[in-house]
Amino acid sequence: MRIVLLFLICLDLGDIYAQSIEVPVDYANPDSGIFNLEYEFGADYDPSKPTVIVIADAQQFYVSKGRVQKIQEELFGEDFNVLGIITRGNNQELRDKVKVDDSETDWDKAYSIFQSFQYVNDIQSVINKLLKDQEIIYLYGQSGGAFLITEYLSVFPDSKVKKVFIGAVVNPSVEAQLGLNHDNFQREFLAENKLAQTQLDQILEESYFSRELVAHLFQRQNFFVEKSMLNLARTELMEKLYLKDTASVNKYIKDYQIDALKNFLVSDYGIPIRVRLAEFIYPINERLNSGERKFYPDLENSYHTAFPVLNKKNGTFREIQIPFNPEKLRKFNGEVFILSARYDHVADYRSSIYLSGVFKNCELFVVDDDHTFKRLKSNGDYAGIIQGFLKQNRGTVISHYEKYQWFEK
Repeated sequence: MRIVLLFLICLDLGDIYAQSIEVPVDYANPDSGIFNLEYEFGADYDPSKPTVIVIADAQQFYVSKGRVQKIQEELFGEDFNVLGIITRGNNQELRDKVKVDDSETDWDKAYSIFQSFQYVNDIQSVINKLLKDQEIIYLYGQSGGAFLITEYLSVFPDSKVKKVFIGAVVNPSVEAQLGLNHDNFQREFLAENKLAQTQLDQILEESYFSRELVAHLFQRQNFFVEKSMLNLARTELMEKLYLKDTASVNKYIKDYQIDALKNFLVSDYGIPIRVRLAEFIYPINERLNSGERKFYPDLENSYHTAFPVLNKKNGTFREIQIPFNPEKLRKFNGEVFILSARYDHVADYRSSIYLSGVFKNCELFVVDDDHTFKRLKSNGDYAGIIQGFLKQNRGTVISHYEKYQWFEK
């Protein structure tokens, strides 16, 4: 990929949608050099409008060249400037820096360059260099991007950002602190299905299909099956694995895009993803090594993917630093809206309850939905909640969408 070097001259952005700013390769190392961090606007910049910065993390690629206009149309409309930061993980120059050769990666260097500390500082660089004269700035992020926003506000609690919308907030640090486990496979399926547990025990013992593949299949299933049909689909998949039905399992592999994802991860595009997943799994890794006779597809899949980052060449386990600090978050004065889904297999809704108590000015809305908010999006109301919060007071939004609210039975 050829990087076009474009330099920001002033804030007269006019009809310029895509540009770049110079930022350090490593903010902790002044001698690391610089690279061009790219960004893109969804439409012509209008200084009279608030600016929403769309935040993605290293394992998200929905903010990419040519995509921000669509993001603006789908989620925000015409009342905002929408700015997407095309993350450093998309930068070929940086990925080349951490390659030893075509088949080997320097994971020490990769961790240094692609850890979330660097992404956090990239956000601040965009605000300081590009939006220094913009008075009204909002942040939006979902899943890993939402986690990155909480990391950003931990490092820069005095940020000039006025409002923050975060949805399906992944937060392994909170999970570890509270003893939570977002992976619901054990408690919401196996615990209620003795036959499935018996079948799984035999599947894993016989190893006709590897444990890694079994975990990957059940983890990916969450993204392809509606919540209401999930346990039925889990039962059917377990039966095919138990019967060693290779043809059916191969179809699942294709339908769930497992081989395509594996090929992507072994490419250099997978380098920043593995670093980010190491940050996800590190705080809760003890769950996998506790000696419990448990099966956690999501945790195990994250661990396998992140293993090259976690396992250093000298045989030691890399210590991962996560710039998340609740005490720093308490100092942020802006408004926060947290959208959480009760049946989220990636981000435990209980960690969002905790987060809502950390922020000074926060509204929490727990909905009867899943990690990707399929129900909200299918009805076109996901964008309505976002815009409602950004345009109004945070407390007025929930009453308009209370039909989605989850209540514990």
